[in-house]
Amino acid sequence: MNQGGGVVFTTGTPISNSMSEIYVMQRYLQSHLLQKLGLDFLDNWAATFGEVVSSLEITPEGSGFQMMSRFAKFHNLPELMSMFRLVADIQTADMLNLPTPKLEGEKATFIVSNCSPFQQKMMDEFVERAEKIRNNVVDASVDNMLKLTHEAKLMSNDPRLVHETHP
Repeated sequence: MNQGGGVVFTTGTPISNSMSEIYVMQRYLQSHLLQKLGLDFLDNWAATFGEVVSSLEITPEGSGFQMMSRFAKFHNLPELMSMFRLVADIQTADMLNLPTPKLEGEKATFIVSNCSPFQQKMMDEFVERAEKIRNNVVDASVDNMLKLTHEAKLMSNDPRLVHETHP
């Protein structure tokens, strides 16, 4: 809480994951302004500030391809940032000048490893689950793509994060 009794909202990544995150931030912090401007629905906001394109992408479980629509770029960015700066104190990495560790050889090193038999079995299960989810065979409260992709990411780091009895 600040001295005026209001809430201080902090985040390090307001729009780095998806363009719609700034809309969510504005809905939370600037709902009255969005309503006044007729931008309180995502479709209106997106039509004003973004361009959506459709493209063929690999499915989350890696078993095929699907058409996906995503924000491709912003429009009217100065106006959007002017609105957002009414509630945001934006600090970039350059402005903060924080120390960052140096990478050996000044670039990332990628280490590729093969799937274990257990990981391959899990990937096959992810493909089956994804098909059931896509075909509405399973209730979304029981299993869904967000849960599946989260488990796949965990499994790629260490199968024990998903399955306690991993051999």
